[in-house]
Amino acid sequence: MTHIRSVGIVGGGVSGLAAAVLLARKGVAVTVYEAGPKLGGSCGTTEIDGYAFSDGAVYVALPEIIDIAFDRLGLDRRAVLPLRPITAVQTTRLPDGTTVTFNRGLDVRIAPAGRASDGASARQELEAVLAKWRPVLALLTDEILVRPFSLPRLLWKGWRHLPKLRGTVAAELDRMIGDPALRAALAAVTLYTGLPPERMPVVQIVGLVAMLADRFFLPEGGMGRIPAVLAEALARHGGEVHLDARVGRILVEHGRVAGLEVERHGRRAFDAVISSTSAMTTVTRLLDAAHVSAGHRRKVATAPLSHTALSLQLGLSGVIDAPSHFMSRVPFMDELHRMLRPSDGPPEWLAYTVPTVTMPELAPPGGSIVELYPAIDQGLSADDWTDERANAVADAAIETLARLHSLTIAVRRVRSPRHFQDRMNLYAGAIYGLSPAADARAQFAHRTSVSGLYQAGQTTYPGYGIGTALMSGIFAAEAVG
Repeated sequence: MTHIRSVGIVGGGVSGLAAAVLLARKGVAVTVYEAGPKLGGSCGTTEIDGYAFSDGAVYVALPEIIDIAFDRLGLDRRAVLPLRPITAVQTTRLPDGTTVTFNRGLDVRIAPAGRASDGASARQELEAVLAKWRPVLALLTDEILVRPFSLPRLLWKGWRHLPKLRGTVAAELDRMIGDPALRAALAAVTLYTGLPPERMPVVQIVGLVAMLADRFFLPEGGMGRIPAVLAEALARHGGEVHLDARVGRILVEHGRVAGLEVERHGRRAFDAVISSTSAMTTVTRLLDAAHVSAGHRRKVATAPLSHTALSLQLGLSGVIDAPSHFMSRVPFMDELHRMLRPSDGPPEWLAYTVPTVTMPELAPPGGSIVELYPAIDQGLSADDWTDERANAVADAAIETLARLHSLTIAVRRVRSPRHFQDRMNLYAGAIYGLSPAADARAQFAHRTSVSGLYQAGQTTYPGYGIGTALMSGIFAAEAVG
């Protein structure tokens, strides 16, 4: 890396920060430019009147990936970022009055008592799911996601699991879970992908397995502690951070990166640049068309984007009567697709998170936080979302929530796809960048077609998620060398 003495990094989310820390530790002069007023991106926290709201990610899954990433960055995760386990995990209510509750250690309770299926038989089925899929999860967390993608390595390490990877989540749960209520409760966990179970590739079941394996946590202090710890490490190694510093253009001279043009900072020369904003934004907005290869233009044009989302967050002045961190009222599995369709009025079905069940200190004493993502029309572009439209969706969701719980709302925060696009710089408002159903061929390489320009973030391998975003930044920084 002797010829690379300075690197400019576009974006101060966890991917860009991870890349910056790794390079700064190696003696490279690193400067991070973040378009917004704070670091963290989709892993940030915003405090309003004493309520600490997540800006995107609402929990940590698979901390073992974060442990590996932090170790690569010279950080002791357990010392600098304590994690609190989510022990009261999920409560799901079904249309026939059945309630399914998951706690840690495969403690599943199905009420009312006296049904054909009970907690004991449910645990047996869940143990079978874990026995089949936990090895796949271990392969991903220990071998695949923590190294740059290699198809030969994947085939070498995972060939015995390949037959499992055919089909959908719905088909797998149909095979392995007999109780319709338990099946619906499990399938509902995977709706965060924006896809119904019958269209969801079966590999996404590993997210469900992570829950069953007790791998869901909250960082002490909230999600924003993750970028804060990275920023502290970067400062110790002499890295620079500039906020409210939107990059307008990546400068290229003679086919090689020359630097960045930044609002309020002008033109800054760098030996290399890492863009941790989406690859689609890098190609369509930050690079002049003359420097974009035909292959990259085609890849952007055909990129399978994830769904857009509307976030509704409520700070309540009282303690909500929610027994679990994740709460939902859902139909049975063959009707779960209805949860992804917008309604004309108050939605019949609802899934929401109550982080103060796990971490009461996120709210003022005696208060609560509720976070939910009501279904919205995916045919609308991010630019179609006016405040009036967003608030109408939020009002309808609150009406449904108020039928389930007593609510005294102290703070209300509504963010539409336009907010995610314009304020959080998510391309077209797509919440995960690329669709969770997209395979590795849709992801963008860490090395771009422009010499000296590297790509990190959720549109590069290993994709979206906190631990995987960290690893993508690390892989991009390693590619610089």
